[in-house]
Amino acid sequence: MIASQFIKAFSSAGLVTALFVPTLVGNLPTARAASYYISQSTGNDNSDGLSAEKPWKTLAKASIDYQPGDEILLKCGDTWDEELRPLGEGTAAKPITISSYGKGNKPIIDRQDFKQDRSGIRLSDQGGFKIVGLEFNRCMTGIYGEYSSGCPTKKFIWIEDCYFHDSLLYQHYEDYPKHKIGLGVCFFSFELKNKIVLSDITVKNCVFRRLASGFWTNSPDNFNKNASFIYNFGNLTFEDCLFEEGYQWQLGIRGVDGGVVRNCVTHDIGRGFRSFNGVAGGMFFRCKDWIMEDSEWSYVDIGQGSGDGETFDFEGNCDNITMRDCLFHDSDGPGFLMCCYASDGNPNKGIRMENCVLNGKSKRPIGLPRCEIVNTTDWTESNWKECRFYVSPGEVLMRVMDPEKDKRTSFENCFFKDLTQACQSAKIPAKQTLSTQGKAPAGGKAAGGKAAENTTDDQWFQLEFSKPTKINEFKLKEDAKSAVTRYIIECWDEKKSKWIGCFNGRNIGPDFMAPIVERTTRKARLRVLQTASGEPAAIDAFEAHHDSLGDTFDVPRGQASPPRVGK
Repeated sequence: MIASQFIKAFSSAGLVTALFVPTLVGNLPTARAASYYISQSTGNDNSDGLSAEKPWKTLAKASIDYQPGDEILLKCGDTWDEELRPLGEGTAAKPITISSYGKGNKPIIDRQDFKQDRSGIRLSDQGGFKIVGLEFNRCMTGIYGEYSSGCPTKKFIWIEDCYFHDSLLYQHYEDYPKHKIGLGVCFFSFELKNKIVLSDITVKNCVFRRLASGFWTNSPDNFNKNASFIYNFGNLTFEDCLFEEGYQWQLGIRGVDGGVVRNCVTHDIGRGFRSFNGVAGGMFFRCKDWIMEDSEWSYVDIGQGSGDGETFDFEGNCDNITMRDCLFHDSDGPGFLMCCYASDGNPNKGIRMENCVLNGKSKRPIGLPRCEIVNTTDWTESNWKECRFYVSPGEVLMRVMDPEKDKRTSFENCFFKDLTQACQSAKIPAKQTLSTQGKAPAGGKAAGGKAAENTTDDQWFQLEFSKPTKINEFKLKEDAKSAVTRYIIECWDEKKSKWIGCFNGRNIGPDFMAPIVERTTRKARLRVLQTASGEPAAIDAFEAHHDSLGDTFDVPRGQASPPRVGK
C-alpha cells in the first residue's frame, strides 16, 4: 500500500519546503537466507557458490560476511587443508549454519600438521553459529573461538555430530593463548572481569579422539590463583559425547556459570603420556551451577609418570554442582579428587554426589595415597548420598591431605564393598544369543572370522531375561588366547527403544568385575569393539548379577570419616 508522508526540509535558501515521499507500508521486502556451496573436488572460486552445480572451491573464498539464516555447505567426501573464518553473526532462531551437502563421508578439514598453529574453524567475538556433521583432523584446534575484553555477551554456539581427532601436541601452556596444545574445541576469553562473553553453548553427539585435550574454556587467568569467582562463559551443555584415547583433561572447563553433562563417556586417558601438571578424565575449576548425570569416566592412566590419574577433578572454586547416576572406574590414581589450593585458594562448595558408583582401584598412584577419594582439605564441602564405593585390597575410602577442624564432607546412606566380593550372588538366569563372530560363552556356538585393523565386526554376546530385571554388577571371563582391548556393556532401554551404554572397558582377562549404576532392563549385551590382533574375542563368561550393595554407612557433616580399608 502507498502512503503519503510529508517531510519538512530546509532548502539552500533557508526556505521550508514540503516534500512528498512515497513509502511502502506492509509486505516490506526482507533479505532471504542464502545457501553457499563449497567443494574442493569440483568447485571454482569464480563461480557464484549458490548451488551444488556451481560451488566455490576454497574455504578462503567462503570466509565472507554472512547473514542470519545463511548456510555454508561443504561437500561430503571432500577434504580441505584450510581455515574457515566466516564473518557475521546469526541468532538462536536463525543461526549461520556450517554443515554439509551430498552423500558420503563427513567433509574433512585436515590441517596436516597439528604441531603448527592451524585451526579448522575460527570465530572472533561472534555468536549465532550452528556447526553440524563435520570432521576435524590434525588441527591444533578444530574449532577456536576468541572473545576480546569488553566484548558484549554473544549467544548461541551449537556443535553437533562432529568428529575431532588426532592432535596430540602437548607443551607447557601457562601462556595460552599462545597455542601449544592440541584441542578439539577451545573458547578463549580475554575478559578479566566477572562478565559473560559467550553463552548458550551446546555440544551434542560429538566424538573427541586422540587429542591432548578435548574441550576447553579458558582465559588469561588460567594459572592465576587470585582470580576467583570470575565467570566468562555461561550455559554450556554436553550431551551424548565420547572423549577417548586422549592425553590430559578431556573436559578442561574453567570459568563457566551454568552447565550440563549428560550421557557422556570419557575413556582411556593419559596412556603413554607424561603431563607436567597431572591427568584427569575431567577437570573443572571456577565453575558453578552444573548438573552432570548418566555419565562415565574410566581408565585414566598416569602413563609415563603424570601426576594424579583420577577419573574426575574438582580443582577449586567450584560451587553448587550435582553429579547424579555417574560411574567412575579403573583409574591409576584415586577415583575422585577434591582439590582447593593447587589452582585456587577457595574450596569447592555445594558438591552433591547422588547414586554414583566409584570403583577407581587406584592401581599405581604417584604422590597420592591409594584411595577412592582424595580430599586435599576438609574445607571442601561435599555430600555423598546413596553412593556405592568398591575398594581393592589395601585401598581406603578417603584420605584428607590437609585435615582441618571444620569437617565439611558427609556421607548419607552410602555403601562400602570390597571389589573381590562382587558378583557373589547367583547369576541372573537369561537366554543367551550371540553374533556370528567369536567364541560363545558357556558352550554356545559361533562362526569365526577375521576383522581388519584390530577391530571386530559387530561381535556381541547378549543376555535376555524373562522380565524386567535389576542389574548392578557384571562378571566377565576371557579365554587366555583372547585379547580384548575395547568393549562396551549395554542395557536395553524399553522406553527409548535403544541400547544404552552402562560400562566401557579395555581389558577383560581371566576374571573381571564390572559394577554399574543400577539399571532395570530386559536385555543386556557385551559388545566387543577391538582386540589386540583383530581376531574375534573368546569370552568364557558374561554374567549379570543383582548383588548385595555392601556395608551401609553414614558420616554426618562435622565428623571425620573413619578409615575403611579394602581387604
